[in-house]
Amino acid sequence: MTGWIGDFFRFWWALLYWNLRKTWFHLRGAERDTCPCQNFSDSGHAFDSRCEAVVHWHKPARFRRVCPLLTETPEGWRCSVDAERVRPFWGRAGLYFAGTVLALYLVGTAGAFVVLRAAGYESSYLSVLWPPRWKEFRHAQEQLYATRAQKALETGNYQEAILSLEIVCRLNPRNYAAGLALAGLAQVSAQANVADHIYERLMRDVPENRLQTAQIWFRHLLARAAYDRIKPLAAVMLQEDPAQRAAWLNGLLFSARQTKDAAFLGAVLQGSPHLPDWCSELIGIEQLLLQGHLERALPRLARVHARSESPYLPYYQIDRLIRHDRADRANELLERYGSRVAPDEAVFLRLRIFHAKGWTALLDPEFENLRQFPLTPRLTAQTSAYLISHPDPSRARAFLDRFVQHGPGLNADSVPYHQAAYLVATLSGHPERAEAIAAGIMKFTASDARGLRGLTELLKLKGSDPRLPRILPLVPLPTEVVYAILERPPPAAAR
Repeated sequence: MTGWIGDFFRFWWALLYWNLRKTWFHLRGAERDTCPCQNFSDSGHAFDSRCEAVVHWHKPARFRRVCPLLTETPEGWRCSVDAERVRPFWGRAGLYFAGTVLALYLVGTAGAFVVLRAAGYESSYLSVLWPPRWKEFRHAQEQLYATRAQKALETGNYQEAILSLEIVCRLNPRNYAAGLALAGLAQVSAQANVADHIYERLMRDVPENRLQTAQIWFRHLLARAAYDRIKPLAAVMLQEDPAQRAAWLNGLLFSARQTKDAAFLGAVLQGSPHLPDWCSELIGIEQLLLQGHLERALPRLARVHARSESPYLPYYQIDRLIRHDRADRANELLERYGSRVAPDEAVFLRLRIFHAKGWTALLDPEFENLRQFPLTPRLTAQTSAYLISHPDPSRARAFLDRFVQHGPGLNADSVPYHQAAYLVATLSGHPERAEAIAAGIMKFTASDARGLRGLTELLKLKGSDPRLPRILPLVPLPTEVVYAILERPPPAAAR
């Protein structure tokens, strides 16, 4: 065994050493010295010269793999050619080295494949074997950590889910689903700055989903009352997302109103010369209102636009007249606009006008008008927002009964509407209905609805509470309801 091991290492050494020696001997031609591998005391003739290279080999026959010129004769092992004809065998050496390297490579890749599969990587052996396909390993690694994150979420191990999703996003910054999940977990974990950074990165790295990302990010910012971040985002998206321009403008004006920031609206007007006229008009009006120039703004608020490019224009005018105690003018404007205001929107505007005027006898008949519209998710959100701003037991009872019978079924998309209905039931004094709704939510989400109950307790308090921006992001709600909650109590500038 020892002799075989020794010959094994001598073999690899000999492939290089003796081929180099014989190459040098062959290249020197007439100037060459004695043959490097034949015994110098022999004749140098074929079959008469001993092989110097096999002196220390345990079995000289093994040297034939290096040099096939070695031949066994009755007198022992001899060189089969004259000294002048001794030559190297690089092809043989190359085949041995290449074959060995290939064998080691196959064994190594097979071992790596076994280890990867045992670790959970979804990769084929060809992906490990063929270097051009090694880039697929990164995808397999991404899938592995995405699977780990999903399992961690299912078991409630949010810290492990966050770590796994961070690795996924480092491996593939364009993994949109992982980025959104990580941002959501960061939001729930009270790491607002981390969540904002992820949303910013997604908007940059996944431009094809930029509009969707901005809308999701806006909803999280609104729930946190992060108005200083909403304002620049809304100002940018006003130009980039024309299909949702009214929603972005509403978010911009709401944030400016909450922060009393007329200067930012002025900067938007100056820096966005290509906005539609109706957008510039509303931004200009809001700027005047925030600067305290109500009388200068009133003629523009009361003006009937013959061709309004957006249904948001008449809604805004009527809304702001109501907020600034001009209910009569708001009612007149609503009548003059007529069908250009959406019928369901008109009902809620009239309800607010009746509240402002103190016409309580007209509230219930007007609220009944909502029954003529299907209870869509949008109408559910609008009604919930109204009843959270103006709690009333009888109107809430009518809405909740209709919601249970005809509202959206409980699924992943409708959970926010059911949670909004729970808030309506609790704030309007219907604990039995609230518990029935909460039971359905808890069964579907497999949670104790602690965040929802905590939010309800905060809303029962009079005035604002600094804990609200921390707990509101934990409870998915329709955007209309979030606006209504953030305006409780109404901002001082609108009094």
